[in-house]
This record gives sequence, structure tokens and C-alpha cells, in this order.
Amino acid sequence: MKILPISVVIISKNEETNIGRAIQSVLPICDDIIVVDSGSTDNSIAIAKELGANVIEHPWQGYSKQKNLGNAATKHKYIFSIDADEAFSPELREELTVLFGSGQLKTMYRVNRINHYCGKPIKHGAWHPDWHYRLFDKTQLHWKENDDVHESLSYDAHASKANLKEHLYHFTTQTDAYYQQKMEQYAQLFASKMRPKNKKGGLLKALSSAAFRFVREYIFQRGFLDGQAGLKIAKAHFIYTYKKYMYLGL
Repeated sequence: MKILPISVVIISKNEETNIGRAIQSVLPICDDIIVVDSGSTDNSIAIAKELGANVIEHPWQGYSKQKNLGNAATKHKYIFSIDADEAFSPELREELTVLFGSGQLKTMYRVNRINHYCGKPIKHGAWHPDWHYRLFDKTQLHWKENDDVHESLSYDAHASKANLKEHLYHFTTQTDAYYQQKMEQYAQLFASKMRPKNKKGGLLKALSSAAFRFVREYIFQRGFLDGQAGLKIAKAHFIYTYKKYMYLGL
């Protein structure tokens, strides 16, 4: 497969079970892989280096700042940003090969993730579809550094955009406990970000918002069609929503 003029940036910490899969999925088309590691104590760094990635070790400063640090070290104009627990599908590699071969490139591209819960691909509920801007021209865009939880790219109405047809795989969690821990961290981050903005929390807000989210995801977005995994995801999001407004009310 042809190597493309594209750089891949991955942020990482203690991702030894994932980082190899992520890097190997992009190697067939990419010769510039930047891993920004924020203090791994496992074998993440060794695995990344062994696979040929350029590893930058830097203390954690937030999702956007870590990604922008990686962007600055890339050699190609176009960057594809992925997380350590994500991977290119073979079909995505083929699509990118055709896209860059055409020479007709937009400023930024969205990709739809296929999220996996404990190995099961999820096709309904809050996780599907799951569009994110990940491929972009670094000379025109960067990650906004005021986004602590869910980072986003800075762009204006004139930026040319398009959707990729193929998928990015996201291996969200291998265990129920890991995902619950992840939601706990996000709940605390949400509260710390919203509290200075005088956003209100408390028991009533927590219960009503959590109940609404569960019904929306599990019933109206048909999360029940994903079986036991769909129920576990909806329950985890109920708890996350409840906790973030309770933390905000403290």
C-alpha cells in the first residue's frame, strides 16, 4: 500500500494494551507517527518506539494542548488525530489512499467511529453514529485549548469540509469497571469546568437530567437493540449524568 503525505498524532498514557494496535493500523499508509506520552509507567513508550513512532514525553496539560504539541512535531501538512484506543479500518486506509491520490483535498474531514464495548461493536444508542473531525490541514486549523473534556478544532464558516465514508474503530473499553471509572473522571472534569461559569447542579437537576438521558439513549435512540451492552452503556451514562450535576452542586 502507498505511503501518503499524512501525519498521525496519538496522545497516550499507560496504553500498552492499545497503542500497538493503533500504530500498526496506520503503518501501511503513514511514515510519520507522533506519540505524545504524558508519563506512562507501563510499556507504552517502548512499544511505540519499537514500531517506529516518534515519542514525545511531556507532562499532561489537557487533551487539546497535548495534541497541539504533537501537531507541531509533524512533517506533513495533513494530520489525522487518533486516540490510543482507536484504529484505522482497512477500508479507511483504502479511502484515504484514493482521497490523497485525487489531489482534491478539503480543509477538514469528519470520520464516523464504530465504538466497541467489551469487544462488541455498537450500532445504536448514544454511540452511533459518532462523527468527529480528525483529518485536517494543520496550516489552517488547531485544537482549541479551552476544551478540557471534549476537544474541538478551531475553524470558521469558510473552511471546506467533507465526511469520510469509511470508519475509525474505537475500542472504548474492555471491562465494565474501566468504563465506569472513565465516566467518573469525565463527571469530575465537567463539574470543575462548569463551576466557574456559575452553572447550577443539585439533586433535582441530577435526577431529571440522568433520567432523560437514559430514556433518550436506551429507548428513542434504540440502545436496547445492542442487547446487554446497550443497557450497560445507558446505565453508565445515567450514573455519569447524575454525578456530574451532583458534583457541580457541591
